[in-house]
Amino acid sequence: MIRDLLLCERKAALDIHGDPVLREAVSAFTRMLWREGLAHETKVLSGFGEGLADLRGLTRSERESGTLSTIEARLPVILGAVIRHNNMIGMPDVLRWTPSGYVASEVRSGAALERAKRNYKQGYLVQVAHYAHILGASCLERTDGAGIVDRTGSETLHDLSLPLGRERISGTDLRLRLLDRARQVRANADVTRGALSAICSMCEWTTFCRKELTAADVLKRIAGLGRAVRGSLEKLGDSVGALANLDTTLLDPLPGVGADRLQRFLERARFIADLCAGPVVRAPLALTRPAHAIDFDVEADPIRGLIYLHGFWHVIEGKECFVHFFAETADEAGERGAFAEAIDHFRQYRDAHWFHYSAYERTAYRGLQRRHPEVCGEDKIDIVFAPERCTDIYAIIAIKSIAKACGFGWENVDPGGANSIEWYDRFVETGDNKLRNRIVAYNRDDVIASHIVRDALAELDTTGVIAAFRRPAI
Repeated sequence: MIRDLLLCERKAALDIHGDPVLREAVSAFTRMLWREGLAHETKVLSGFGEGLADLRGLTRSERESGTLSTIEARLPVILGAVIRHNNMIGMPDVLRWTPSGYVASEVRSGAALERAKRNYKQGYLVQVAHYAHILGASCLERTDGAGIVDRTGSETLHDLSLPLGRERISGTDLRLRLLDRARQVRANADVTRGALSAICSMCEWTTFCRKELTAADVLKRIAGLGRAVRGSLEKLGDSVGALANLDTTLLDPLPGVGADRLQRFLERARFIADLCAGPVVRAPLALTRPAHAIDFDVEADPIRGLIYLHGFWHVIEGKECFVHFFAETADEAGERGAFAEAIDHFRQYRDAHWFHYSAYERTAYRGLQRRHPEVCGEDKIDIVFAPERCTDIYAIIAIKSIAKACGFGWENVDPGGANSIEWYDRFVETGDNKLRNRIVAYNRDDVIASHIVRDALAELDTTGVIAAFRRPAI
């Protein structure tokens, strides 16, 4: 629960106090992640060799008693331990005996450290800090160290006393702060408040939270309004409606909120409050209208590290068609084959204008070129994404929300990149062509949506409105 509080306090509270009837089923994608994580954990732990106690197949009570007996025997490695001190419980994947006592480690399928700055990941840090505290309180371990075993099987020892982040708070102190908060949440769900963010799409309480936030008309419905700023704005009005009705000419500057930023939040409040409001253009979009437009998108499998599908939607002289290249095998050779076909397609239609959504495609193709340099050189990727012939729509708008508001519907009931990853995983495991066709249809709909959004933006830029736009629920 301590780690869960870092992700979302409201979810942690609802998991304890919420009505189970209102909780949605765990998504297939999340279940897949659990399966993959368990498989990775099993693979890593199977390599620990001899001289260990493996308690993983026992019941929790048997694991707890087995942990105590194996600790007394000073076995060098204990897998699947259950440790307890007073009302605190922990289940570290690994306990290793060292000259300083037992050190707890957790197995993770991702990298042990953040990619950019190589800092500790907070979620991992507080989890192992919790284990270290329990062991330290039981006089079995020094309390300033614990480990993360990453996707390669390598262990990174975390210094729990090291001050981190802007607050310069250690893992030990952060864990104590979260433990105190966990006790408050367990006692009373009302101490938490919901908020909308990207991770909400993975949560079983999303529908409930959206209804809760809408009914309460809270400021958390305003995009980009974080906790630090929200406190300042709540002094002006504690609801979206209250902010929407403010006379901006009478407002004084707020601490930590610049004048331009304040105006932006107030405009968003007015947009939410006005149920008839639609998209507006603040500056010319300058979207090119080529004779031959091609919207393209790729699908990737992060579990196997593959980019396996390239989809292209052609629009030329009023005619439309979809072309795709699907890796015939879920391996390096299959990826290379689909990549080569895609590059040939780019060469064949080099005079067209290409559209993609976000920087991911550029990053994906550069990665493909590095893995398969025999297909093309780096310069070819630069040519494909040169600004005079390729436009990133992400710099302008969010595709799915606008496409749906303009009446476009995906063939799949619940479209999304996460679902396509799960579909591909099942396709590889089963060979079911219905799943392959489902993925291709999803990819096709994504590139068609890109085309529809471009047309809508051109209409908005020219006329000031999108005639087909129907405001979605917020």
